[in-house]
Amino acid sequence: MKRISVLVVLAIFLVSMIPQSVMAEETNFNYVDAFSKSILFYEANWCGPDAGNNRIKWRGPCHVDDGKDVGLDLTGGFHDCGDHVKFGLPQCASASTLAWSYYEFSDTFIAKGQDEYMLNVLKHFCDYFMKCFPNKTTFYYQCGDGDVDHQYWGPPELQTNNRSTYYAATPSNPGSDVAGDAAATLALMYLNYKDRDSAYANKCLTYAKDLYNFGMTYRGNSKAQSYYLPRTYLDELMWGSIWLYVATKDQTYMDNVEKLMVEKGITGGNSFNDNWTQCWDYVLTGVFTKLATLSTNPLYKAIAEDHLDYWQSRLKATPGGLKYLDSWGVCKYPAAESMVQLVYYKYTGDKKCLDFAKSQIDYILGSNPNNMSYMVGFGDNYPQYPHHRAASGMLEGPPADEKKEQPERHILYGALVGGADMKDEYHDNVNEYVYSETGLDYNAGLVGALAGMAKYLGQDQLPEKTPGIELVPPQYYTEAKIYKENSEGVTIDLNLYNIVTSPPQYEKGLSYKYFVDLSEYAAKGIDPSKFITKVYYSPAGAEISSIQPWDKEKNIYYVEVTFPDDALYARTYVQFCIYQYEDKLWDPSNDFSAVGLTDTYTKMKNIPIYSNNVKVYGNELSEETEIMYGDLNNDEQVNAIDLALLKKYLLDMREDGILLKNADINVDGAVNAIDFANLKLYLLGKINILPVGP
Repeated sequence: MKRISVLVVLAIFLVSMIPQSVMAEETNFNYVDAFSKSILFYEANWCGPDAGNNRIKWRGPCHVDDGKDVGLDLTGGFHDCGDHVKFGLPQCASASTLAWSYYEFSDTFIAKGQDEYMLNVLKHFCDYFMKCFPNKTTFYYQCGDGDVDHQYWGPPELQTNNRSTYYAATPSNPGSDVAGDAAATLALMYLNYKDRDSAYANKCLTYAKDLYNFGMTYRGNSKAQSYYLPRTYLDELMWGSIWLYVATKDQTYMDNVEKLMVEKGITGGNSFNDNWTQCWDYVLTGVFTKLATLSTNPLYKAIAEDHLDYWQSRLKATPGGLKYLDSWGVCKYPAAESMVQLVYYKYTGDKKCLDFAKSQIDYILGSNPNNMSYMVGFGDNYPQYPHHRAASGMLEGPPADEKKEQPERHILYGALVGGADMKDEYHDNVNEYVYSETGLDYNAGLVGALAGMAKYLGQDQLPEKTPGIELVPPQYYTEAKIYKENSEGVTIDLNLYNIVTSPPQYEKGLSYKYFVDLSEYAAKGIDPSKFITKVYYSPAGAEISSIQPWDKEKNIYYVEVTFPDDALYARTYVQFCIYQYEDKLWDPSNDFSAVGLTDTYTKMKNIPIYSNNVKVYGNELSEETEIMYGDLNNDEQVNAIDLALLKKYLLDMREDGILLKNADINVDGAVNAIDFANLKLYLLGKINILPVGP
């Protein structure tokens, strides 16, 4: 009887050591929604020919020739931040942290339906690392020149220049740090994947061992131009050692950890202050967190717990409560640290770790002085201008000549921005990338932290919808304004829009037509061939036709603007003219394409666009178009502008810039003060439907 009582007490004690779901804890946010979105960010940064073969349909194949300069296929992997370089150390470190998060919280990934998405991301990392290790003494770890890449702002799908395989680790140019992190990732992939696909998992383990041996044998730091300058490689080799030990139970790897600790000076009576946290060039925090539970050496547990206490109690914080480690990427450090604290909570049940993580994640998700989420697409108030070329969708330079400061075409769901500064201030500005930068490294720890939050505080929560990631059909339209007009003719500024963003692509074979009525010239017997047409400016090589007949009997003609040698994307500007200098009879009032044309840019339905001679936007003259009564300027809206145009017409009886048939509000065949009165009543809400019967 006594033995049974002792066993019951022991069982209760052991259960109390394992953290249970914290049902009584106040839940401020949908942590599961944030968790699911944090993974989605990696699908937006996907690189290679299979980009877009996931949930993000505004992405497509890119950088399909990576590795061609060294005779290899090095496609795949992920873009680093808001740029498109595949930098070595942040890619390898981020992959290892993500794989660690899945290892620790796989039950939550599965329960919340995120396991397939996360494993797909991890497999894309691992496939790339194995491609980059074609033999046992060569590891390619950077594709793209950062200096060249940063001069480009546009979607990755349109970045067609050949880019170099910039760095490779070899015996004479070692990269122990990237080799160690990549080995850790591959060993973790073995652990995470062995019950799904043992053949692939074993392949990953083989590569992990070989990469690790390469890094241990040929010592030295990797390079990354001026962008990522590593401190030391010892922590990355320890990290690889730990996960190979977990995967194989081979004591050699744990012995190597001890040897590397001696090299680091952490031995005997020498301790270590771990006052940083898991990030692109520092994985010691992960090392000590794991050794605290794997090793019998009390020193490692003491270092790990001192680190936890430093973040909980001694590190400075912003007035709003965010722990402040560094001025660049402010939010990523407490996000990564929250993952570390939640992993420790998982093994020890130390409630202070959970409380710390909740305070930091809640700040990131909106409990801050700005009442905004620093995760894009989460909540109602989040950054609109993350520094990210693919999400922006704008193409600076020809042919589009767009500006990155314009509203972004896509929502970069799940991306953690740099966030607020020491004063809790945030600048939502794409150019202020200390605040608005995103990155593989930024989200790596966040995914694990949110997995932990979902596990302990999000039991009954579900992911929410992510509108805008689906396929979006192309949008075509023209907008134009008068640059100059007199009795000799007209010069027009026109923007042709072909917004093809699912995925972004250049488009050939586009053209548009401008229709004119030359009855005033026909009445004088003037030959249309006397007209001069010309393109004054076009960054896309536009060409304009001579005056062409559309309906000779009615004296209807047109000019066509084409782009024979250039493919277009998003916006293409052309300035063109139509002139007849001799007779000075130009009258645009009867010109079909001039309806609504003024000296300010207006959307022009009567300047149609064609793709390979098939109309994709607008009206042609011969088409029966539905009359939108009250819409005098043909902008598909009825508002105060139309009322003002009708008043102007009634005062001077000039039809310039208006569609007169739309002004006959009571359909009596005349445009007069009665129509003005009816339109005014409609705008005031006194009349519900136009037209008004006679």
